[in-house]
Amino acid sequence: MLDLFAYLNCSHSPTVEDAWQLPGHTQPDGYTDIEFWTKLAELLEDGGFRGMFFADAYNVANNYQGEIAPTVRRGEQLPENDPLPLLSALAAVTDRIGLVATASTSLYPPYLLAKKLSTIDDLTDGRVGWNIVTSAGQLEFENVVGEYIPHDERYEQADEFMQVCYALWEESWAEGAVLQDATTETFADPNSVSFINHDGPVYNVPGPHMCAPTPQRTPVLFQAGQSDSGRAFAARHAEAVFSFHLSSAEFRSYASEMRAETRAIDRGRDQYRLYPAVTPYVGSTTAAAEQFHQSVIETIAPETGLVRLSNHLNHDYSQYDTDAQLKSINAEGIRGALQAFLTDDRRWTVGEAAVRYARYPTAELIGTPSMVADKLEQWMEAGADGFMFMAPAVPRTFQGVCAKLVPELRTRGHLPSEASDTTQQQTLREQLFGTARLPDSHVERGDRQY
Repeated sequence: MLDLFAYLNCSHSPTVEDAWQLPGHTQPDGYTDIEFWTKLAELLEDGGFRGMFFADAYNVANNYQGEIAPTVRRGEQLPENDPLPLLSALAAVTDRIGLVATASTSLYPPYLLAKKLSTIDDLTDGRVGWNIVTSAGQLEFENVVGEYIPHDERYEQADEFMQVCYALWEESWAEGAVLQDATTETFADPNSVSFINHDGPVYNVPGPHMCAPTPQRTPVLFQAGQSDSGRAFAARHAEAVFSFHLSSAEFRSYASEMRAETRAIDRGRDQYRLYPAVTPYVGSTTAAAEQFHQSVIETIAPETGLVRLSNHLNHDYSQYDTDAQLKSINAEGIRGALQAFLTDDRRWTVGEAAVRYARYPTAELIGTPSMVADKLEQWMEAGADGFMFMAPAVPRTFQGVCAKLVPELRTRGHLPSEASDTTQQQTLREQLFGTARLPDSHVERGDRQY
């Protein structure tokens, strides 16, 4: 069965920054309104989605032209609120849908983040996922940690960060530690709660964890790694790998690389799921879908894409002629943003890539429900276990997917029927892998017993 995730953020637009001008896109006003989010969560859960995935950023970027003015003018991931406080409210109005939020290993202390995610795992009955990022923007680091951390070094640090979190979540509290035994006046067994005493190159964390074991202990681990370092990190840690590709052929190559990476460390294909991002334009007719797609393109200012590309790559693209060929650079930012273009069959100019990146480097699936379902099946054949659906207009895009595309996918047997849906009261990991806890076979858990 396919897993459908909605790509979101707590800003005015999750996919196309200039979409605030589009009809049917109410998120520019709704992102600060709890009712907007709870209604969207109910729509997505009832409409067959497995989860809501929230991206996040941590700075008002100044990479383009060396100033914040273009970022502010174009509204490039700005203003943006934090998704973590929102998840509990969404859990209160839903029963099944997974709730995934982004948090950076470069900016959070691991002890603090472990407590936050454990708390949310409790409050959501085990439906939380963590999208692991290492951050990229210059100002992100200056605002929080002081100094910029280079790309590959960020992933080395993230590996140690994960070791701390695994120890806190999986080792610090034994099962059954909470007794609430009035006869012995013992709330929790002191012999079942232990220090982790992590002493590493970056982190010194004695512990113990402050939270008792939650439904999943470790949240479901999401990661978008497309650089060499990012892909290696995903192979070691991720249970759900999210990626950007312009074609199913490009994704097929990526899926093959991921299989090779995971085989090398004895992780089977059943231990992780691949979710390429796609942007669906679903219409009752082909003409209606194409018209919506065209209206989105017409709202995009080229500068928006240049600002986003510069900010995500931590590299100023204002220095290039827009007619110049897009080339590989040693970017310290999100290298996967560039890889999607460089591995494509087409040769992109800077200007073309900017306009395309303004709506993200994803395949745009345009047409009737049957046509879009046909295209999704091509991606499934290439290795997709599900999809991260990008939405130019919210809730309009998701309303179209739920009302038109999901019934078509159900008819084809790719999604469970509403009557046979058995995911009620299951944790997110149970829905994806059939087990609530990080399995013993996870390479970072090894043969430990808890």
